[in-house]
Amino acid sequence: MEKILELREIKEKNVMEEFALSQNELLHQELILTRLNNQYESAKEKGLEVMDIYELRQHDLYKHSLEDRIEKQEELIKLQNDELEKIRLDLVDAQKERKIMENLKEKDFDTYKENVKSLEQKELDEMAILRFNKA
Repeated sequence: MEKILELREIKEKNVMEEFALSQNELLHQELILTRLNNQYESAKEKGLEVMDIYELRQHDLYKHSLEDRIEKQEELIKLQNDELEKIRLDLVDAQKERKIMENLKEKDFDTYKENVKSLEQKELDEMAILRFNKA
């Protein structure tokens, strides 16, 4: 019983670490998206300046490139959120499994104490009977 509980605790710990790594990755991806959005806003503001046709074309291509990168980054974040939710559910399951094993261990220990108490009571009863018979 103890080894199974240890395995469940190790599994829970591993899933917690995986969850933390996934959260960090999500934060990193969101930071990238924020930077891309800032670059895009900056590019939009610069687009208001007077430019020749070549600069205007380059600027437009740059803005489209940023839009594509932002769209891809948003997809990455959605996928990362889905992965994080899956890991969160795995973590909840691992915690439930560990709790179940802890409860079973506790019940087994209670049963053991009751058995020991019952055996002690039987021995005391036998000793009392033997003393009574001697008297």
